[in-house]
Amino acid sequence: MNLWIKIISISVFCYFNLFSQECTNILRINSDIPEVNIFINDSLISANSNLEIELQNGVYVVLAEEFSDRWNSKSFCDTIYLSDCETKTINYYFKNEVLIETIPTDAYVFANDSLIGFTPVKIPANLSELKILKPGYLEKKVFLEDNPIQTIRLDFKGTVKNEQFVKTTMFKFLTGSAIFLGAVTAYFKLKADDKFDEYRFSGNRKYLDETNRYDTISGISLALFQINFGYIIYRFLAE
Repeated sequence: MNLWIKIISISVFCYFNLFSQECTNILRINSDIPEVNIFINDSLISANSNLEIELQNGVYVVLAEEFSDRWNSKSFCDTIYLSDCETKTINYYFKNEVLIETIPTDAYVFANDSLIGFTPVKIPANLSELKILKPGYLEKKVFLEDNPIQTIRLDFKGTVKNEQFVKTTMFKFLTGSAIFLGAVTAYFKLKADDKFDEYRFSGNRKYLDETNRYDTISGISLALFQINFGYIIYRFLAE
């Protein structure tokens, strides 16, 4: 009798052990653009927008990168936990954006306690809740899923009104970033000049490639500096 009990116990254990090994989790990743590099735990899994993959129980870091040469190409990163043969779906929105405007402008826009930018600003369409802040005005929460309002009127508190641009946080931010971008431009331009001198002296193609790379970075930072500085001038003239 004891022998039969042991045989049955071992059979049941083997059955459930085999079943648990065959049981896997399903992860689905969808995107609104056709070419997206999907990385899971730093390994490239796919270059397509739609992916379905079987994974064992565990924690996975998913990185979705837009396949583009643009300097401001988008990427998303999520950490997920899979267990018990579950199916999870992640949707990434690269193209869909919503323009958020406020009255008055230059308000802080936060999502999940992270600063997105200053109004007017474009935000990803998959965000559901925003927090709008501006000195002198009441904080406002916006739920885009319930009421996708694109223009938000802020309520004045009565302490600060018609704040001059030069006194705003945005002016300080733009001034600081302009100084930073100017320094970056000069730094990488000097690096490019040094590498080009080494190329002329040695004829080594490696130094010419480094020259081109530093010149590209310097050019991008110069363009951003010009946009930044141009907007500051525009705001001064507008007042």
